[in-house]
Amino acid sequence: MSMSLALQGVIVGVVVAACALYSLWRLATLRLRLRVIDALGSLPPALTTPWLAALKSRTLAQLAGGCAGCAAGGAPTRDAAARPNQTPGALRR
Repeated sequence: MSMSLALQGVIVGVVVAACALYSLWRLATLRLRLRVIDALGSLPPALTTPWLAALKSRTLAQLAGGCAGCAAGGAPTRDAAARPNQTPGALRR
């Protein structure tokens, strides 16, 4: 079963657009993501209620986590990490 070239072009365009939107979403700051979520909140509730609420709660959880630059962000503490001059599995000097 072969597809027409026009249908293939439409499918490829949709896939490329979806990938571009996903990349933009992942690269956007958390505050920009929240603005987009709030803007999407103006859509009819039947389209957005379950998934938009879950997306907003996940984004707020990420925002509360910090940048991983401290213990609150989930970064390993100095005691939990190996000494910086040791490489696991490397021969001793």
